[in-house]
Amino acid sequence: MGEIMESILKLFSDHGTFVLPDALTYIRSKEKPDDFAAFLIKNLREYPLFLELDAIKNIESSTQQLIETPLTIPPPQTLPQPIPGVEKTIEKEFQKKMLSKIYNKSSFPKEVNEEEDEEDTEEEQPPQEEKKPLQPLDLKTVKSWKPLAKEYTSEVCIINDITGKRSSEGTTQDFVTLFRERYQGIRKILTSQRREISQFIPIDRIKKTMTDVQLIGIVKNVKTTHNGHRLIEIEDDTGSAALMALKSNTEIMQLASEVMLDEVIGVVGKISKNKDLIILQNIIYPDIKMHQDRKRIEPPLCVAFLSDVHIGSKMFMDSEWNAFLRWINGDLGNFRQRDVASKLKYLVLPGDLVDGIGIYPNQEKELSISNIYDQYQALAKQFEYIPDHITILLQPGNHDAVRPAEPQPAFEKEIRDLFSGKEFIFIGNPSYFSLHGVNILSYHGQSLLDYSTNIQSLNYNEPTEVMKLMLKKRHLAPTYGGYTPLAPEHVDYMLINEVPDIFVTGHVHTSSIDNYRGVTLINASSWQSQTSYQKMMNFVPDSAKLPLVDLKTGSATAMDFSKTTI
Repeated sequence: MGEIMESILKLFSDHGTFVLPDALTYIRSKEKPDDFAAFLIKNLREYPLFLELDAIKNIESSTQQLIETPLTIPPPQTLPQPIPGVEKTIEKEFQKKMLSKIYNKSSFPKEVNEEEDEEDTEEEQPPQEEKKPLQPLDLKTVKSWKPLAKEYTSEVCIINDITGKRSSEGTTQDFVTLFRERYQGIRKILTSQRREISQFIPIDRIKKTMTDVQLIGIVKNVKTTHNGHRLIEIEDDTGSAALMALKSNTEIMQLASEVMLDEVIGVVGKISKNKDLIILQNIIYPDIKMHQDRKRIEPPLCVAFLSDVHIGSKMFMDSEWNAFLRWINGDLGNFRQRDVASKLKYLVLPGDLVDGIGIYPNQEKELSISNIYDQYQALAKQFEYIPDHITILLQPGNHDAVRPAEPQPAFEKEIRDLFSGKEFIFIGNPSYFSLHGVNILSYHGQSLLDYSTNIQSLNYNEPTEVMKLMLKKRHLAPTYGGYTPLAPEHVDYMLINEVPDIFVTGHVHTSSIDNYRGVTLINASSWQSQTSYQKMMNFVPDSAKLPLVDLKTGSATAMDFSKTTI
């Protein structure tokens, strides 16, 4: 039995999950503990840091319910006709279903015949043509090319980043510390900037004699009642309170529809007649000021954002990438485009530098480089074509060789040592830094999926709309246990404490530039064409775009290499 328990613990450990003692005891009580453990691994919605007994019983219950209540498909002639106004909801549910496949978070576990599954996979994913390795690029020397940025030294200051500061040991106390730190951080923002909540009281100070109340709490639960009202439960370090947004109050219902689990909000409400509920009058988000003062610099310098390169993938866009390299060396583009290249001083890569290994099912069929270190070596080789005066900031994403849990520290020494010959700066994910005094928040953006799948009005195809809500909530990834794995660090690095001048994300392979209350918002495209999973989701990436910001004027634009190949 000891050997079996050791193998079970290793099985979960390989997925980064610790089995709590009561959960382990329950697994041991089964007739075939090893088979039961394999069953749990197969049906986990996600791999939590700690596997609890309740999670195991939920898996058993949902699986048994599925077996007892098989899905019945109506005959074609009885299928209901589309109802006007529900197209968006249908699309949303389809996106969730496809995302669940990618992130192994299916809510409906089922038994699958392995042979049939393999046949279906082959039909859906035809074999990719063999792709030749990246060929050396013959860059012409442009004698008239004198980059203006070469005359200035780089000025990079890392303001807030987890690299070198990891504190989590995965204990329960770590989680307590994290959420307490988050609560205190958001509470400070709310009380210092929002007058509507200046008279808030701790939850345990609520008295039945009161009529109006102001509270600040972390969202413990949120759901819609049978009558269509929105029920929210919040808690602070003194107690919990139940809040209700009435469906008759359209404005409050809209605010309540944006509430997410584990975020910190302020509320204003009236105590109900029965004294058991607080009827919401307002929900206060920390948000940012209406108008931010944009920082400007004197040197005529630019920064470009090169996200989701995905070198190592068969869908890596070689020709478009080579066009980018020619442009950055002054060998491509009209006069204005070459002038922008001349001013380029910084290149920021917000994650997914390489395609990685084993990130999604059957990925090996879409790899041109099957060794992770060889992928980074291939990227380092490409960076040899970047002019030496350009400073390159490298940030990890969910495809990169760092821990999957966010916040992610910068790359380890083994990978850093592959890059040399110019100024490389390795940063964590997220990272808050400044270039010549212009503050930039760079985040790969995996939680864009959590936001867009939990809030009906959002869509991950429109990332800058999600980013606006992140700034409104002052948090990059509030919900624990979603698509974004979160580590319980003692400092909440996902908290947006300071408002940036530029906020950039990647991850969803879309090119988008926007503005929110003076903050420049950028989703930084990708350099990978449509993958099999994107095709399943009917998503066409907007690839081979390079967003740039002029640090002197603050203007943002994008170079389009998708139609400029060599």
